Formats: sequence, C-alpha cells, structure tokens
Amino acid sequence: MITDTIHTHMKDIQSTKIKSLITKATTIEPTDTLSHVINKITKNNSYDAFYLKDKKILSTNIRALLNSKNINSMKVESFLYPIPHVTQNDSVQKVANIITHYRIREVPVKDNNKIIGVVTAKRIIKLLSSIDNKWIKANLIYTQNPITVLADESISNARRIMTTKRIDHLPVLNQGKIKQVLTSYHILQSIMPSEKQGRGSVVARTEHALELKIGNTGSTRIPQCSANDDLNKIINSMLKADTTCCLVNLQDTLQGIITYRDILGLLASKLETPIPLYIVGMPEDQQNIDLISSKFGKTLKRLQQVYSEIHEARVSIKQQRTGNRKEGKYEVTIMIITPHHTPLIYNSIGFDLSEVLEDLSQKLLKNLSKRAKHRSKDSIRKIGLPIF
Repeated sequence: MITDTIHTHMKDIQSTKIKSLITKATTIEPTDTLSHVINKITKNNSYDAFYLKDKKILSTNIRALLNSKNINSMKVESFLYPIPHVTQNDSVQKVANIITHYRIREVPVKDNNKIIGVVTAKRIIKLLSSIDNKWIKANLIYTQNPITVLADESISNARRIMTTKRIDHLPVLNQGKIKQVLTSYHILQSIMPSEKQGRGSVVARTEHALELKIGNTGSTRIPQCSANDDLNKIINSMLKADTTCCLVNLQDTLQGIITYRDILGLLASKLETPIPLYIVGMPEDQQNIDLISSKFGKTLKRLQQVYSEIHEARVSIKQQRTGNRKEGKYEVTIMIITPHHTPLIYNSIGFDLSEVLEDLSQKLLKNLSKRAKHRSKDSIRKIGLPIF
C-alpha cells in the first residue's frame, strides 16, 4: 500500500519541530485600507496577513481580497477571519494540517501573546526536498483535469472561478495550448489602482480592469513535468522558478497540476481504523477528530465485511471561511483505494461536519455494497450455482 509506505517515509519530516522554519510574518491592522494591505503583502512577497486580537489571530489572504472593490478607501476589517496558530514546539505535520484544511500558505506562530513569525508552505516544501523522494512520482500527487480558462475570457470570469472554487491557479488556453498560468496574485495586481488616481475613479478603474480579456496576463515561467517525473525533480523545478505550481503534461496535453497543497498532502495524518485511513487537512479540535475516526471507522468496518479488497481510504477536509464569519462550509472528499480498479471518489459539502460525514458514509455503504453484490453474483454464475 503506497500511502502507508509514504507515511512511514515522511515520519521524520512530520515530527520535525518548526522552530528553525519560522520566517517574518506580514502583520496588519483592521483599520488599514485594502490597498495598504495589498502593497504590504506584495512588498513582503507573502500570501497571508495577520492581526492579533486579544488572544485570537485573524487573517486574510490574496484570494480573500479578490472580491474587493473600493481598494483605496475600504478597510480590511471585513475581510479578516479567525485562523489557528502554532507554537515553536509544534510539529511540521500540525502546520501542514492547518495549511491544507484552510487552504492557506502561511501559519502564524505565537509566543507570549505575540505573533513572532510564520511557517510557510514553501519552507516545508524545501524541507521535503532534503530527503530522497525519487520513488514518489507525479501521478501519485497531481490534481487531474484542472480547471482552465481561455485567453479571450474576461479577468472577471477568472476571478469568479477562483473565489467560488477556492483555487489560486488557472492555466490559460490560447489556440488550444497552455501559454501561461493566471494566479490570484496576477488578478489582484491587475485591479490595483494607480497611486496617482483619485478615489472617485477607483471603482470605475477596477470594473474596467475586470472586464478586460485575460490575454497575456499571467506567468509563462511555470515548470512542467510528466506523470512519471519524481517529486525531487518537481520540487526543485518549482523552487528554481519561484512558482507555486507545476503543470503535468502528456505530449503537450495538460493532464494535471501540482500545487503546494498537493505536495503537503503527502504529510497526511493517519487514523487507526479497520482499513487504514489517512486525513489531508486534519481539523484542529479533538471533537471533530473523534467524530471522523468514529464515523469512518464504523463505515469502513462494515464495508470490509462485503468488500474485503479495499486497501485504504484517503479523506480530504477543507473548511471554507469568508469574511469574519466563524462558521464555514466543510468540503469533504473520500477516496477508496482498491487493487484492481481506479480509485473510487465521493464528496459532500455542508455547514455541519457530522451531517457531511453521515452523507458520505451513506454514499459509501450504498455504492460499494452494490458493487460487492454485483461482483458476488458474477462469480456465482461462473461456477454454475443458482442465484437467490
């Protein structure tokens, strides 16, 4: 079982203390204007920005700011939402869990009620490059069939896709070929008003920029690889190009995309269940961890009775949060690995994690039980026994 082998291989990285990985955080005030925050993020070459309120840390990021309009006058306060923090003695795996769960790139580090820095996805990726990962191939981690846009589509449409799908990378098709990759950072820069513009023209300028065609906007310096290229090669190419993604191609045809989040998924947490269960984006609170373990543990145990060929299950949990709302939808996907078939994938979305897990469990039991029953009838026919 390849996931179990990867999990064992990554144990030293997972347990590494983050103290040596801490870099400078981008801190802001809720009264800062959006333009000030964007300029600060750009200057620091960061993705997330943080504000310490009492004992909680609030955050915003480039993707969250895409929906902004009055950039020069609007305050960032309405774009801030609570985010978990870590301490210097926490592990790399805890940081990876937070990054994948909340779809961010930086996790704040707090000490003595102060933000002393962040641990970035990039620093963890660099740490991963220090070990031998040549046996881990791109086809084990890449996201298949990524969403693309056409060069003659509007920037507004690209922004809509990024905010609704909560993604930061859009490969751009021009005459049937991928010419560049448009990122959330490119869109934010395209709608940023000039410093010389007056406040009255800011909204008009932003709306005009959004209606422009994508054209050549984006980066052409995106590394590319094949499905059989190894992880070390992929990471090194991304670090060399200073990009956050790599395109996976087959004879000039786009097959998939690899982002920081895909790579950090290799640091998945493992829960002890009848069938090995790996969690990408493990939630922070123990109550939800117990809920996941209990719900899927029972479901997998029942499935094993009728479908013994299941090797492992892999769950991805993402929480969608916008603005200063504490609640957010849970997006949960479970992938069932069997030896002779392509992975079976089921997903569900909702505000109540318990209801989402119940929905997924019912889908699993219903669909896999049907498969097992059908397979059992086929085998009975082959040996000439009656079917009851």
